[in-house]
Amino acid sequence: MSTDLYVPSNAMPLTLQFASVASLLLISNALVAAPVPVIAGVVSIDQSSPANDYALSKGATLNVNGGSQHGRLTATDSTLNISAGSTIASSSVRNGSEIRMSDAAVSDGLEVNNSTGTLSGSTIANSTGNGLILNRQQSLTTGSDVSLTDSSSSGALAGAFVTHFSQLELIGSQLAGTGINGVGLRLNAGAAQASASSIVGTVNGVAISSEAAYTDASLKLDSTQVVGQTGAAIRIGLQVSRLPGSTVAIDVNNGSSLTGGNSNMLEVTGTSAAVMNVSASSLNGNVQVESGSTVTLNLDNSSMAGDVLAEPGALADVLLDNNSVLTGRLENTRSVAINNGAQWAMIGNSALADLTMNGGAVRFGDAAGFYTLSVANLAGNGTFIMDVDFAAGRTDFLDITDSATGSHSLLIGSTGTDPSADTSLHVVRAAAGDADFSLMGGAVDLGAWSYDLVKQGPNDWYLDAQTRKVSPAAATVVALFNTAPTVWYGELTSLRTRMGELRHNGGRSGVWMRTYGNKLNVADASGFGYQQTQQGFSLGADGKVPMGDGQWLAGVMAGQSSSDLSLDRGASGKVGSYYVGAYSTWLDSDTGYYFDGVLKFNRFNNKARVNLSDGTRTKGDYSNSGVGASLEFGRHIKLDNGYFVEPYGQLAGVVVEGKDYELDNGMRAENDLARSLVGKLGATTGRNFDLGQGRTVQPYVRAAWAHEFAKNNGVQVNDNDFNNDLSGSRGELGIGVAASLSDRLQINADFEHSKGDRVEQPWGASVGIRYSW
Repeated sequence: MSTDLYVPSNAMPLTLQFASVASLLLISNALVAAPVPVIAGVVSIDQSSPANDYALSKGATLNVNGGSQHGRLTATDSTLNISAGSTIASSSVRNGSEIRMSDAAVSDGLEVNNSTGTLSGSTIANSTGNGLILNRQQSLTTGSDVSLTDSSSSGALAGAFVTHFSQLELIGSQLAGTGINGVGLRLNAGAAQASASSIVGTVNGVAISSEAAYTDASLKLDSTQVVGQTGAAIRIGLQVSRLPGSTVAIDVNNGSSLTGGNSNMLEVTGTSAAVMNVSASSLNGNVQVESGSTVTLNLDNSSMAGDVLAEPGALADVLLDNNSVLTGRLENTRSVAINNGAQWAMIGNSALADLTMNGGAVRFGDAAGFYTLSVANLAGNGTFIMDVDFAAGRTDFLDITDSATGSHSLLIGSTGTDPSADTSLHVVRAAAGDADFSLMGGAVDLGAWSYDLVKQGPNDWYLDAQTRKVSPAAATVVALFNTAPTVWYGELTSLRTRMGELRHNGGRSGVWMRTYGNKLNVADASGFGYQQTQQGFSLGADGKVPMGDGQWLAGVMAGQSSSDLSLDRGASGKVGSYYVGAYSTWLDSDTGYYFDGVLKFNRFNNKARVNLSDGTRTKGDYSNSGVGASLEFGRHIKLDNGYFVEPYGQLAGVVVEGKDYELDNGMRAENDLARSLVGKLGATTGRNFDLGQGRTVQPYVRAAWAHEFAKNNGVQVNDNDFNNDLSGSRGELGIGVAASLSDRLQINADFEHSKGDRVEQPWGASVGIRYSW
């Protein structure tokens, strides 16, 4: 047969070796025995036919039917059909021929020269050369097209060898280069596309080289694995001058992977130029660019863990887009663009010529190390994710050596520990330009304090320790310690609010239930406040005490409430309260005097949840107990026409256990016993409407003045002292109704509002029912 395989004189030695060995093998096979000629006709052979070599020409067709085993089959301008179960030694089709294989096998290589091939469920092997060769004649500008579906091709030199103008398609197939220098796929300026396939080589998975002046090879991978067992997954080595605009195009899509035994997924050598587009894939490995070569790496909705390493004299450009993440070094990179939620995570100091950002981010490693990013020119708008250590005076640093433009944000990591020194830290410097930098979230939370970013001089930005303010985490801790007394009071209230009008049933024994809710706006002396919303219920039972004048009731109660705290910047807290208590009530029907005493024990479960300035979240939980008492004394004065007035006074106090605890970001909180003592003077006035048959309705209004006497409830946050001071006065106004539906069943409803210096209650509501006997 003819041996005019096109082997360029300036190809790499390994390329020459591949083609030469293949040609010698084909020649040696041809000399073994004269093939059976098939000229311009149709011949069918099967397992009963002699195992001969066949040579087809002039439009001939050879059908190799199932179970056949034959030698070498060659075709010139002819067709080979090899069906299931057949095995041939080798085959060469050329000059417009076509080979079709289905569930068949080739044991010593297949060459397709300026022809086409369609293989399905088939196997190609060659223990000394290339498994599959897609070749062309030197004088032609067309090559070969071969499709492998659910097939495999292996060879000592290469699983497949593709020359310029030729194209190989893999669907669910495997290529393997098994020899000591084997590659899975060699592209001599050829093209290949693979879907749901694997390409594995002892050295490289894919090796791309030039053919004469042709350098524009292409490789498209879709859900495909490429492995170089000892070398790079893909190696490009062009040793010729490139035609203008000529590049190697590589597309890595939809979960494809590149694995290099030397940690390189792509090596670009010689005078190569390559563009690698990565979409919806996760890659691990480095991109190495030798002097004289150029590479452009584009990541779209993908991730890469590895370095882009360009030698002096090489050019490397990187584009990260659509939420892509690159974690690694960018060494001697000419330009980097980070857009649309993409992120570059640095692992060391880096220097870039040009950095352009459009909604992207640069992360300066993790909090354990501090890095410097030097950029000649910065443009666009993006985010720089940094960390600082005030105690050690260390910080990540952005240094723009030429010009900075655009509007950029700094997202600086939060911590639960306080700086040990009140010094400012330099975080950004720009030699020139009109760029603007600001803190994402408006401040940086460092322990108990939040710090602002200030501009000093023409183009220097510092974290300023002089303008610090209380952090949301510290505010939440202080608020939680504040909350226990207000929760306790919300569960208690006055006798009338708790049990309605006892006089309607003569102070008889009974059981009762009350459900309630309220909202408080609290601003304490530390300068920050919170909103508290509470809801809960109480149950109680009491009976007459056979002593004294017979007007005493003694009872027990229990209940539960849940309070939600809301603070600035999304910080929140929650207090779950469970309580039991005892009470004693005295009513004098003759004089109208009454007394009510309550003793209540609480168990509080407290939770803090804080959104920090860097977008992370910290939390902490603790439980503590409290005990308190209330004494209320008043007089019910009857007026004409069912009207009445009821002046009263109340003194209530509670002591809540102190507690030490930590948030999970390291913030420490300590407090002493929380104490509260509230005195109240007020009056209720209303009217009784007798509806007959034991039914009575009593609407009323209430006004009171209350004063908190406790001033010093100390809280320490990271050894910073805060005073939980809610002292001050407030006015209260309420309306309600108590109704007897019968001589045994009463209901009541109460609504109130209060406003004071530090505590405001926009609303409070309570609804109760009592059954007596």
